[in-house]
Amino acid sequence: MTSATPRSDRGNIVASIVSAIIVVVVAVGGSVLLWSVRHELPAEVATHWGADGKADIFREVSGLLVENAIICGVIPLFLVVVGAVMKQGRLMGPIAAATAIFMVVVIDGGIWAQRGMTAEGVRQSDPTLTMLVGFAVSIAVGVGLALIFRRPKSNRTVAPSVGDDAPRLLVDDEVQLAWTGRTRVPTGALVALGIGAVSTAIPMVMMAVNRSWGMAGMMAALTALMVVLGMAMSANVTVDARGVRVQALGFITWVNVPLARIAGASVSKVSPLSDFGGWGYRIGFNGDAGFVTSSGPALRIDRGEDPDMLVTLADAEAAAATLNTLVARRGHDHVDS
Repeated sequence: MTSATPRSDRGNIVASIVSAIIVVVVAVGGSVLLWSVRHELPAEVATHWGADGKADIFREVSGLLVENAIICGVIPLFLVVVGAVMKQGRLMGPIAAATAIFMVVVIDGGIWAQRGMTAEGVRQSDPTLTMLVGFAVSIAVGVGLALIFRRPKSNRTVAPSVGDDAPRLLVDDEVQLAWTGRTRVPTGALVALGIGAVSTAIPMVMMAVNRSWGMAGMMAALTALMVVLGMAMSANVTVDARGVRVQALGFITWVNVPLARIAGASVSKVSPLSDFGGWGYRIGFNGDAGFVTSSGPALRIDRGEDPDMLVTLADAEAAAATLNTLVARRGHDHVDS
């Protein structure tokens, strides 16, 4: 235990430091790029486009150099700090770096693309290509950094640790066990996701009406993503001899913990906001991981030296009892061998 914790902390610290450096370099680099082409830019550049796809706010470049660097740096650096405080630099660092890159490409890149334009050209400019490039590059960098910073996988077997008072089933060892259920999703969460989908669908229609097809396509993608995430909140949970799996829509696996990596299970009460800062697959403020969809009872999976995994269920007690029985059997098999 004492040897694993420092390695984990060092990994999170390194990820936070490297991500912070990337954020600063990207934010400052975007402004330096604009400064280097300042003579090629029109007197006023477009900095905002309305729902109709038309530019509606114009600024002088000289007033944007420092301002853009601050805007593109402060929000991502805040994410880095949050990750460092929560000891989740491996996760939040890549998100912060990807956010900085997206903001710089969209904000500074959108201005850079206006080189050589006339005032009329600026008014007719379209930010769609810049946004698509920013989205693609930020996703690629974020995924790449997440793979680099990810915690090395361990194949070690966790020793069973099921207490005498832990919930379990009174069945013979020869009986095959499996438990299936679904995550608990409150109506309020579905309503919130529905509002989010509507808030992107309305601009999508407005942009399509004004034939801003690129922006309309991006809004359509965001709307579809909201709908898929909402549907994926209600996931199937399986506890059997293979371990614990949480899957949704047939192709999304939220949780997959092999039985050999489980020491035991219990039931805990969780609050998505106060414990995890939101809903879905989250990292808790105390370092626990979980697929959290509602307040109330949750299956808590003890993974030994790794952080606990929590899953909110309608019948967490039955899931915990089944899992403990399977883990105890694994302990018996190990002793017999």
